[in-house]
Amino acid sequence: MTQELTFPNSHLEFAKILKDNNNCISTTLSFFEQNFQMDFEERKQLEATLLRVRSRIRKAKKSLDCLEGDWWHCGISMEPELKRNRFYDTVELSSDEEEVISTLSASHRKSIDNLTMQQQRSRLSNVLESIKALSIVENTSEIKIAALALQLLSNQTKQREIAKVSKSVVYDKFSGQFGKLLKKELDVTKTVFLVDLLEIGRRKYTQLRHHLLSSDIRFPAYYRVVEERNSIILRSDIQMYPNPETPLGVYMPYAHHVRHTFCRLMSTLPPPTAQDYPLQFQIADGLDGSGSHTVYNQSNTNTDTKSFILFCFRAVKIISNSGRELWKNNTPNSPFAQRPIFLLAAKENEANIKRFMDDLINTDTDLMRSEGFTLGPDQQVRVDIVRSMLDGKMAGILSGAGGASCQLCTATHKELSDRELIIQGFPINRYITDAIQLFGEIEDSHSFFSLPSNQRCNITHEPTSTINILPASPLHSYTGIFRWFNLLIYHLNCGKRTWSPTSLTIKNSMIFVRNLIEGKTGMRIDQPNASGGTSSTGSVARRAFSCDSKYIECVLSVVETEHKETLSKLHTHLSAILRIINSDRIINTEVFGDLCTDTYLLIVDSLPWVSITPTLHRVLAHSEEILKEFNLGRGLKSFSEEGSEACNKLLRKYRENLARKSSFEDNAMDIFVRLASESDPVLNQFRSSLVCERCGEHGHTKRAKCCRDNTENRLLDSSIDEIVDSLIINS
Repeated sequence: MTQELTFPNSHLEFAKILKDNNNCISTTLSFFEQNFQMDFEERKQLEATLLRVRSRIRKAKKSLDCLEGDWWHCGISMEPELKRNRFYDTVELSSDEEEVISTLSASHRKSIDNLTMQQQRSRLSNVLESIKALSIVENTSEIKIAALALQLLSNQTKQREIAKVSKSVVYDKFSGQFGKLLKKELDVTKTVFLVDLLEIGRRKYTQLRHHLLSSDIRFPAYYRVVEERNSIILRSDIQMYPNPETPLGVYMPYAHHVRHTFCRLMSTLPPPTAQDYPLQFQIADGLDGSGSHTVYNQSNTNTDTKSFILFCFRAVKIISNSGRELWKNNTPNSPFAQRPIFLLAAKENEANIKRFMDDLINTDTDLMRSEGFTLGPDQQVRVDIVRSMLDGKMAGILSGAGGASCQLCTATHKELSDRELIIQGFPINRYITDAIQLFGEIEDSHSFFSLPSNQRCNITHEPTSTINILPASPLHSYTGIFRWFNLLIYHLNCGKRTWSPTSLTIKNSMIFVRNLIEGKTGMRIDQPNASGGTSSTGSVARRAFSCDSKYIECVLSVVETEHKETLSKLHTHLSAILRIINSDRIINTEVFGDLCTDTYLLIVDSLPWVSITPTLHRVLAHSEEILKEFNLGRGLKSFSEEGSEACNKLLRKYRENLARKSSFEDNAMDIFVRLASESDPVLNQFRSSLVCERCGEHGHTKRAKCCRDNTENRLLDSSIDEIVDSLIINS
C-alpha cells in the first residue's frame, strides 16, 4: 500500500519520496500533478524536475518522445540542453504509467486559441481526417461538412463555449450563407436598449429570441444582456438604505454617479483638447414624492410602500474652459434623461427629507461644487449644480421658508398686490445660505421660532438643502397659473368680487364652467383623476394657453362683457410669458420684464379684488431677473421639473409590472436598475428623437399645432406669436 505523501521542500526530498515508493511512476506523477500549480510555476524548473524524476526510474525512448510530442502540441518545448541530457532506456512503461503521463501533459495543455496554426492542425489531425473522409463519401466539400457540424452544435447543444467558438471560426474561415447568418447577431449594448424599450423580462426575451432565430436573426443570450446592463449602470455600487436589515430603499453615491454619467457622455464625444480643460459639467437635480402606490404583502419587511420619494438629476450641458459648448441635452425633459440617485419608501414630509438629504446628498453636493472631480493629469472637471426640479411643497421644505409668500423674496402677501412695489420691482433677496446663518445664530430653536415671522423671514424650520434652490419651475408655472386663471373665471362667472375659492357659490360656478369646457373642447379641468391627482396637468395647461381658440371662446362666453377684453388680453400675455419661460431661446430680458410688469399691473388695476398667488407673483415679478442673472438671458426649458414628474409614471409602471414582488429589496432594486439603465447616455443614443422640420426644435414634428402650416391656426395665434417673436433675440 502506498504511504501518504507530504509535499517536499527540495528536489532531494522529492528523490527520497521516489525511493520510499519504490520509484513507482504512478504514485510519483500523481503527487506531482496535484502539487504542480502550487510550487512548480516556472516552465524551465518543471522540465528539469521532470527529467530528474525520470532519471531515477525506468523509461524508454518511445515514452519520452511521446511526452515531448504532447508538450509540443500544448505549445511547450523542452530546452535544447535538457534534450541532450536525456537518459534513454530500453524498458517501456506500463499502461498505467503512460496514462499518468498523458494526464499530466493534459493538465498543462494550452488553450487551442493560443496555439499556432501548425499546432492546431496537429491537435485536430484526427478530426480533419474524419471530415475529409466524410466529404468523399457524401461527395461534397470539406468546408460544407464542417459548417453543418458547427451549425448542429450551436443549435442543439447547451454549451455556450461551443456556440461561441463555432461562430468565431465561421467568421474567420468560412464564407457563404451560413457565415452571413451568424453575423446577424445583434450587438449586446443595443440589445440592452431594446429590452428596456420593449419592457420585457427574461421569459419574453427568450421567446422572442427563439422566434427570431427561425427567421435567421440572432440575439445574444439573456445572461449576456444582464451582464452588460450591470456593467453599464455599475450594479455593484447600488446599495440598500439605511442598511440591508431594515431597508427603506436603494441609492447610489451622488458624486460617484455624476462622475460615471460624465464619463459615459464623454465616451460619445470627440476627445477634448488640453486647452478645453477645466471643463464645466452643468446638471439640474431635485426630488419629488409619489403616492397612492399599491401595497404588497411582502415577507420579511415592515416598510410602508404606499409612498415613494425619488431623487434624480439630469445632465444639462458640458462647457469648455473657453466657454465653447461641447455638448447639450436636446431632450432635458424626457423621463429617460433623469438619472436616479435614491428611491426610498417614505412620505414626503420635513423629517424624512431632512434625514435623506443629510445622509445622501448634502455632503456630496458640497464636495462636487467645491472640488469637482479629476479624470486624469490636468483634466479637472467643475460641477455646477442647479436645484430646480422641485414643486412648491418640496421647495418650501428644502428652503425652510414654508410660511413665506414667495420663495425668492421677503415680500408679504399684502405687498404682492402693492402697485408701487410692482413698479419698483421685487429683487431676489432670499437665499438658503442666509437662512442657515440666521438659524445658526440662535442655538435654541424654540427661541428662534418664538420670534415674529418678519424677523425670522417666515422661516418655519431649518433648511434641508445646502445650496440655493430655483423654484421658478416652468411646468408648475403652467399648472399654477392655469389653476389661478380658472378660479378667476369662476369668480367672474358668478359675479363674486371677493376672492373666496372655497365658497359654495364658487363651487357651483366651477361645476358649470368645467362641464361647459369639457363638452366643447374635451378638456377635463379641476377634476380628480384615478391616481389621486388633478386633471389640470401640464399638457392641459399648455393646450389652454396655446392656439386652441375653443378654450378661450368658452371662457369669454361665461363672463360679463365688461371683463371680456381684459380677460382676453390677460390670456394672451400669460400665454406669451409662459412660452418664453418654457423655451430655450435667448430672450430680450428688458422687453420681457416690461411685459411681465404690464401684465402684473393689468391684474392689479383691472381686478383689484383678485388674490395674487405665490406662483403668479414668482412668474411676473422674478422671471426677468432669473433669466437675466441666472441663465444668461435664456429660457428655463433645461431646468424644468417635467422630467422628474414623468418619472412617477414610470416608477408606478415598473413597480407593478416589471419588478419582482418576492421582497421589498428585490422590488426596489429592480425599479432602480431599470431607471438607471434607461437613462444611460450611451443607450439613449439609440432612442429616436422627434425633430421639427420647420423650427428645428426637439420634442415635436411639423404636424404639431405650434408649427402646423395652417392659415387658420396662424390667424388665431397671431397675437401671441407677435409678442413671442418680439421677445426672442436668437434661437
